[in-house]
Amino acid sequence: MDRRRFVATLASGLVAAAGDAAAQPAGKVARVGFLSSARRPADAELQSSPWRLEMQRLGWVEGRNLVVERRFADGQAELMNRYAKELVDARVDVIATMADTDAVAVRQLTSTLPIVVIYNGLDPVEDGLIASFARPGGNVTGVSRMLGETRAKRLELMKTLLPSAHRVGVLFSPSADAARQKRFESGLHDAARAAQVELSFHPYRSQDELMAAFPALAAARTPAFLLEPTFQTYANRQRIAELAIRHRLPGVFTLRGYAEAGGLMSYGPDWPTLLRQLAQQTDRILRGARPADLPMEQPSRFELVINLATAKALDLAIPPALRLRADELIG
Repeated sequence: MDRRRFVATLASGLVAAAGDAAAQPAGKVARVGFLSSARRPADAELQSSPWRLEMQRLGWVEGRNLVVERRFADGQAELMNRYAKELVDARVDVIATMADTDAVAVRQLTSTLPIVVIYNGLDPVEDGLIASFARPGGNVTGVSRMLGETRAKRLELMKTLLPSAHRVGVLFSPSADAARQKRFESGLHDAARAAQVELSFHPYRSQDELMAAFPALAAARTPAFLLEPTFQTYANRQRIAELAIRHRLPGVFTLRGYAEAGGLMSYGPDWPTLLRQLAQQTDRILRGARPADLPMEQPSRFELVINLATAKALDLAIPPALRLRADELIG
């Protein structure tokens, strides 16, 4: 993995991009496909999206020199495949996707149409999505959420909060790819050994199975849990937080939205920043860059958010060291 080696290359690319952004794109109307497994947001959310606002800052304005074809599959695989084909057939200039599974749905249909992705898997190189971080080599690039790397950090944070915790539950949506699932579990076991905890795995294939996992964790006297997210878990984050509090289960999540909805802690990349990075990659491709030559970026900002109201509801005292490490204390 060559994540460190491409930092200098990435930095020089950002400087060049800053210069390009000052110029209004001339002589063309760009067409971008925006593909997501998530539920379609309200129009007001689309208007205020960090991706859309960053595209405007870079000179791409919908209705003037930009057309965006948006497709939201709401967790339905058959819709995702159909929408991917629609966008490929429409011959848009680039397709922006919100997850690696979304990008794969497009790449199965084309090896030439540029794709930018917010990668939320384990390792885009091992998954075969790119050849390397520094030189992706195909038609896919973007920004990685680094979820594989931050799992160890989330376990460490939980252990800091609960030093006596001997076991942590892992709620996850299993992969249909056996090799990928094995890498996921192996990576978590490595992180658990470093944190000196055991893991209990709780797969969920539906929201009902996810909700049923909380009384099961409580019955097994599991002290805490990690949630491996999907778009559906994010849509149901308030219900998840309520169940965790009801069953007195401290949890660590990946995005601040979970903590804002009542989850105890979140640690991971700042999502609006990821969307802005995705827009910047989209802009570079629209200006002529090839995905094969654009380094896949890492997040530029990580944040730890702790919900003090939830800690109080769980009768947990947040250690001073953890408070000091937090980027924000809410509730």
